[in-house]
Amino acid sequence: MSMITFSGLATGMDTASIVSQLVELKRAPIYRLQRQRASFENQVSALGTLKSKLTALQDAATAVDSSNEFASLVGSTMDEDVVRVSANGDAAPGTYDIVVNALAQSQKSRSQGFDNTLTDMGAGTLSFTVGGEVQDLELTGYTSLEDLAARINTEVTGVSASIINDGSATGAYSLVLTGDAGTASAFTVDASGLVGGTPPTFTELQPASDADLLVDGIAIIASGNHLEDVISGLTLDLVGVSEDPLQPTRISVDTDFEGVKEQVKALFDAYNDLFGYLETEMSAEGKLNGNATARSIGSRMENLMGAVHSGDGAFSLLAQIGVERQQSSRTLKFDEAAFEEALSENYSSVRDMFIEREGNVGKASLIDTAVDELTDSIDGLFKIGGDSLSRRLDNIDDTIVRYERSIENYQITLERKFLAMESTVSLLQAQGNYLSSIVFPSQR
Repeated sequence: MSMITFSGLATGMDTASIVSQLVELKRAPIYRLQRQRASFENQVSALGTLKSKLTALQDAATAVDSSNEFASLVGSTMDEDVVRVSANGDAAPGTYDIVVNALAQSQKSRSQGFDNTLTDMGAGTLSFTVGGEVQDLELTGYTSLEDLAARINTEVTGVSASIINDGSATGAYSLVLTGDAGTASAFTVDASGLVGGTPPTFTELQPASDADLLVDGIAIIASGNHLEDVISGLTLDLVGVSEDPLQPTRISVDTDFEGVKEQVKALFDAYNDLFGYLETEMSAEGKLNGNATARSIGSRMENLMGAVHSGDGAFSLLAQIGVERQQSSRTLKFDEAAFEEALSENYSSVRDMFIEREGNVGKASLIDTAVDELTDSIDGLFKIGGDSLSRRLDNIDDTIVRYERSIENYQITLERKFLAMESTVSLLQAQGNYLSSIVFPSQR
């Protein structure tokens, strides 16, 4: 900006104030552009929030868009003192008879006794072989019994160590090692690489053993008590041995109607969260008022939910399973009781309203596809709308820069004109004073 200053002493006018006010009037278009820029920036921010809510809706939809995901299953057992069960989406409804003949056990080994926990274990290499894998522990300097137990617990995988005090007058402290359950986790310890001190030597207290069980009469040997690959989709935790091999423990896998309802409710909660946001931000005072991207997204989602389902099941409209549009808003009302009734009467038809399978495309699958298209990074609606706003912001920035330059030149011109006026007035005043002194010399 110009650095010219003047006081208005010749004319008596506050010319600096006059110039400032004239320049301020010239800045009116810039202020208007800045308001437009703030509006566009608000739209960019609001579209980002809208996109995150749309993605949350997609996440809720993909949780129920296939048979396995929709079929929330729950496992139960007749005797939790023998076996416990949990089910995931890969399980199938059914029953299984379990007989546990033996639990998998961990190997336990005990060292000789030491008089105290500060006994030096020696220096060198203490070698562990766990499940066929060698792990060396290097001891340097002084390593007490306590130190050795701590290092085993932090540095040796598959073996834990504890110090047992049996209360004997001498040799009361022993190092007890415990492996993981199953023969695959058996271990050996080689202390021949230690010198000096009193290296530990170990005696096996309990050998590692595998679990032995029957599943529907099929004999199974397992390397642990936590079984994830015996029955598809089920996790079995063996807790105890069956009291009577002729009386198996029955486990059951059933459809969890409550779980299904909660997953579907989560979908409509996400949908309502999306439209609650749209209603607020597309109002007259909202950031997305008049925004074409938001308007198109709302219309597409509404049309998708309101469309007739073309499957061959008993239900074709969401209203038939307890989901209706609210009268006073664009959100949906989820009637849990009506949904549960429809689910119990015709589970497969309710399921098909949401999932994708051969010959059937449900609402959840359609939402997933729609959101993928809307958020596509190349030609999605968010990309197109975001690029349009970016161009508008760039244009505004360029226009503001041009206006600023024009106003700077305008201010310089005004200042020069007012300075010239002040100089002219000052010159005229000087000439007048001179003439006055000639014409009226006695007044001097």
